[in-house]
Amino acid sequence: MNTDQGGSGDGSFEEIRILGLDAPDDDVEPGRSVFGGDTPGDELPHWSAPPAGDVSGESGGGSDPWSGLDGGPRWSDDVPDDHESQQPVGDDLDAAAVFFDDGPLVTSASAEFDPPLLPPDEPLPDFSEQAEGGAVREPVSADPVPTAPVAPGPDRGNPAAGGRDMTMAVVTGVGLGALALAAFRIGTDASVALVTILLVLAAAEFFMALRRAGYQPAALLGVVAVGALNLAAYWRFEAAVPLVLGLTVLFSLFWYLTGIDRQAPLLNVSVTLFGVLYVGLLGSFAGLMLTDPNGTGMLLAAVLCTVGYDTGGLVVGRMFGRSPLSAVSPNKTTEGLIGGMAVSFAMAVLVVGQITPFGQDPGDLGSAFVLGIVVALAAPLGDLCESMIKRDLGLKDMGTILPGHGGLMDRFDALLFVLPATYYTARLMDLFTG
Repeated sequence: MNTDQGGSGDGSFEEIRILGLDAPDDDVEPGRSVFGGDTPGDELPHWSAPPAGDVSGESGGGSDPWSGLDGGPRWSDDVPDDHESQQPVGDDLDAAAVFFDDGPLVTSASAEFDPPLLPPDEPLPDFSEQAEGGAVREPVSADPVPTAPVAPGPDRGNPAAGGRDMTMAVVTGVGLGALALAAFRIGTDASVALVTILLVLAAAEFFMALRRAGYQPAALLGVVAVGALNLAAYWRFEAAVPLVLGLTVLFSLFWYLTGIDRQAPLLNVSVTLFGVLYVGLLGSFAGLMLTDPNGTGMLLAAVLCTVGYDTGGLVVGRMFGRSPLSAVSPNKTTEGLIGGMAVSFAMAVLVVGQITPFGQDPGDLGSAFVLGIVVALAAPLGDLCESMIKRDLGLKDMGTILPGHGGLMDRFDALLFVLPATYYTARLMDLFTG
């Protein structure tokens, strides 16, 4: 680098020159290519200048600056389909597919999205969809409630068609009835023993059903509490029931506190107590009735009216059932309900009216009449409530211990509601001797 200093003597530089680089021979003029080959006269028009000359796209206008282009500027929607800008990108990747962890995405050769399928047992999401025009579509239920009439006929009782084995059901029912009558004939102690055994087995069945549905109840504690409730009610009357229930609550909490089972303590304590109340507390009214000298007659009246409801509902429903009764039990019909209530009432008036204490005075059917009305209302409620519980648990039957009937809970569901109804009816009508 060479520096030349002027003679002004003020110390300023007049020029800085880099050695090896010569100054350009000429200046670059606007509109002239720096690579040469054209003259300053070949200028392009300014971008804001209006077009001049032939703008029709035909060549021949030598003075038209756009004449060298192919037809002039063109809008994007006027581009031919065979133009290179309209060809799809990635034609060479038609065999390639990109996968993420959640499933395959769109490939270059496919125009549809292929999402991963749901597992076979997973229900579709239940949500409302916004349809076109602003209308809201109702969610589609995975288990729609049947709205068509229930078709009667032999298929409903055919095991191959998903019904009950009626022959086996009748045999089982007769066997249970004979066992109950034998216990009633022997005496009160035998009746209490039979009722306690049946309640314990029903409670075990109920807690096993809860476990199949995913709950973790304190099953052993619940079974013991159910048996203790009936025995305590028979030995120490009504005052023993709150004591057993209070101890059940405490020991249920201790069950999960001590680590015997630590899964979801609040939830599982709740289902444990529900099982004790549902089976044990309602069933303990049998023990309360048996404390009275006329208790065997009261318990027999409750059983006979319940059997009348179950039998009448089954027979009438199979013969004349057309209208579904409730969504919680699609196989039950309104005709079956009416038939069961009618047979239960007739059983109370015609049979129970001849049994002490509801038939104390010959020809006086007032007590039996009232009991018939009460049982006709209580039995259907017990039946439907148990069906609701089974539907919530996703079960068809609570168990399989009774051939042709399912489980004990399936057979005694209405009786659990009839027992307290019979007890308080006898109390209100002053039929207890003690």
